[in-house]
Amino acid sequence: MVTENLLKLLKEHNVDFIVIGATAFPVHGYARATLDIDIFIRPERSNAEKALQALKEFGYDVTDVEIEDLIQKKLLIRQYAVETDIHPFVKGITFDQVWKNKVKAKFGDTFVYFASLNDLIKMKKAAGRIKDLEDLKFLRKIKKIKQKKKKKS
Repeated sequence: MVTENLLKLLKEHNVDFIVIGATAFPVHGYARATLDIDIFIRPERSNAEKALQALKEFGYDVTDVEIEDLIQKKLLIRQYAVETDIHPFVKGITFDQVWKNKVKAKFGDTFVYFASLNDLIKMKKAAGRIKDLEDLKFLRKIKKIKQKKKKKS
């Protein structure tokens, strides 16, 4: 799996990152089609340097990408089989908040960190696009179901 190779490289380079967006949904019981993977990275110089090295090793042409780009703005990479969005910031929540609540789960055969259900809800609410609001409905339903199960046990 090509996407898994990218995640492995990020791990090998000790990048602080969390999978967010639709790729993180199945960890919480909701799946929908997505064309890309959204990766939230800690917006610090040393972390961005490691991330850039991993992206290069993966085969992305990042010759025009500066370290500052990875710290200050969303990077959209539309090359090869994996469309990747690198986020140093996400509307409505900080990296440290998401890191604190992260969920460890497998992507293929590789353990990585995913955003928690509550943090995905915060991100989708803050983004506010039509597809985000649709996702929000399903994520909230899952949260209610999980809360009911918790009360019963």
